[in-house]
Amino acid sequence: MIEHDKINELIDKQALHDNLMRYCRGIDRMDLELMKSTYWEDSTDDHGRYVGAGHGWCEVAMGSKEVLVSCNHHISNVYSEIDGDRAHRESMFMVVTTYLEGKPTMMLGGRYRDLCEKRDGQWKVLHRVCVWDWNQQMEINTGWSIMKAPELSNWGNFHPLDPIYQDWYSSPPTLAADSNRPEVSGTRP
Repeated sequence: MIEHDKINELIDKQALHDNLMRYCRGIDRMDLELMKSTYWEDSTDDHGRYVGAGHGWCEVAMGSKEVLVSCNHHISNVYSEIDGDRAHRESMFMVVTTYLEGKPTMMLGGRYRDLCEKRDGQWKVLHRVCVWDWNQQMEINTGWSIMKAPELSNWGNFHPLDPIYQDWYSSPPTLAADSNRPEVSGTRP
């Protein structure tokens, strides 16, 4: 492989990784348009509880917004093999979801098996299969007092209220705990 080909491969792998990170931000922040932007319009997704169009999965996932306090995808071990304008991408995920009304926290682990395709210079998911490896429920036992975390913080929220969507140069300072902190019972700020 000549040097130019190696550089192009690195650029493609970074684009594939960025696509995956945009998907995670989209689903974690419940940002429908961002999430959809990671799938081709003719894509498919098999999440087990949903099998169908990729954009359809995005819409179904948004229904979780009404029952969640937060959703956090953690991605590791991303491995991509590129073959022309197609790529096989395997990535490990762990999802932690906290629910409203004091319901148990759910932790799920598995892998995304993605067939991605490059069209007009852009990589997106063409076919996704969610491979589930484990899951676990945890009773709510918040640890803010145990770990002596500051009671003043910028708390995560869904699109467009999350601090990630605020002006990065002049956003307001941290609010007092009682005005921005989720309650122990599991309510969104």
